[in-house]
Amino acid sequence: MTIFYSAETNGFYDSQLFGTPTDPLAGTLPGDVVEISDELHQRLLTGELNKHLAADESGYPVLVDNPPDSIEKLAEQKRNELDRARDNAFAAGLAYEINGEPDVVQTRPQDQINLLGLSAQAQRLIAADQPEATLTFRGLQNVNRELTASEIDTLTLAALGHIESIYQKSWQLKDQLDAALKAENREAIEALSW
Repeated sequence: MTIFYSAETNGFYDSQLFGTPTDPLAGTLPGDVVEISDELHQRLLTGELNKHLAADESGYPVLVDNPPDSIEKLAEQKRNELDRARDNAFAAGLAYEINGEPDVVQTRPQDQINLLGLSAQAQRLIAADQPEATLTFRGLQNVNRELTASEIDTLTLAALGHIESIYQKSWQLKDQLDAALKAENREAIEALSW
């Protein structure tokens, strides 16, 4: 068996299926085929990621780097990366000591609703001159903790501040991304990270 390569079709041809340029089946082969070794054929088939098959100046197959993504696609990928990093920061929550014990105040979007509700309850109790009234809070440790309205107010304000800082960081990075895209600055886009 002999393997041929055609630059015209950028494809391989097996002599057992397509014949050779000198036998009667030759009409099924492109006119520009060149013979290549089995070793080269295997190396090209199991080539590196981010490379593709092309012909060199002599018509022989080589692996070449894929062209870079368009700057718009790169910016879209970077925006998705920043969104994932923001969401991971929310999922990590805020380390917080509750009654002398370490815990984590969860700050995912679904937790933010609960935090706002607890904050509103605590503020109503404080406004009603009941800052020592207790509310139940449950952090990442899954332990019910009875906290005063004042303690809940402090906790929720810290958590909401943490959430706001994540949003601020996300917005700042996205503004930098938009400016780099507008300036067509690929390097600046690539350099952005959480």
